[in-house]
Amino acid sequence: MERVGKQMNWGFVIAASPEEEIGYIRSAYDALSSPLVLCADGGLQKAEKLGIPCDILIGDMDSGGGDGAKDVMRLPMEKDFTDTQSCLEEAVRRGCSHVLITGATGGRLDHLLCNLHLLEALEKKGVHGLIADRDNLVQLLESGPVQVPACYRYFSILPIDEQLRGVTIEGAKYPLQDAMVQRDDSLTVSNEAPSGEVTIQVKEGRAFLIFSR
Repeated sequence: MERVGKQMNWGFVIAASPEEEIGYIRSAYDALSSPLVLCADGGLQKAEKLGIPCDILIGDMDSGGGDGAKDVMRLPMEKDFTDTQSCLEEAVRRGCSHVLITGATGGRLDHLLCNLHLLEALEKKGVHGLIADRDNLVQLLESGPVQVPACYRYFSILPIDEQLRGVTIEGAKYPLQDAMVQRDDSLTVSNEAPSGEVTIQVKEGRAFLIFSR
C-alpha cells in the first residue's frame, strides 16, 4: 500500500484467518502513521512474527492468542459476535475515524462474507473501513472521483443491494452511462483505469469497490 492518512486516526486490525503469505500486513502497517493496532485472537501471532507491536489483543483465545499485547480483552468462548467485530467496535470506541482490516479473507467463507459486511457496520458509525489482503483492497463504494492505487490493475463494483441504478463510470477502459447493475450479474467486474483515476456515480444502491492486482 502507498503511504496514507498521516492526519487520520487509523485503527489497524489483524484478524486470525489462515494465510500462507502475511508480508503484506507489514507493508500495510508501514503505510499508516502510528495506527492503533488491534489483534483478533490468533492475529497476535502474525503481529509478533512481523514485528508489529500490538496495542490491544481481543478474543476468546481459541486460536492461539498470546501475552505479547499491551492490553488484553478476553471474551467468552460462546458469544453472539466474532473477535474481529469486537476489534472494530473497540477501534470505534477509541476514536478511530478509519480502520484497515487485514488477515480477514483466508480460510472459512462464512467469516470472509461476515467481514465484508462489517464494513457496513463501520459506515453506520461514521467510520471508513477497508479490508486488505495480498492481492486486493475492499471498501464500500462512494460516488465521485476514485483514485485507483498504483499497485492495483483492476477495479470491480459488486452490488450489495439487489440492484444498482444510474451507474456511470467515466475514465475507465469499460465505461458505463446511467446503467442498471444487478447483483446476479458480472457487468462491473474486472474493469481498468488507464489514467489511474475514474469517476463512479451511483444514483441508488450500495456496493463494494474492490481493487485487485
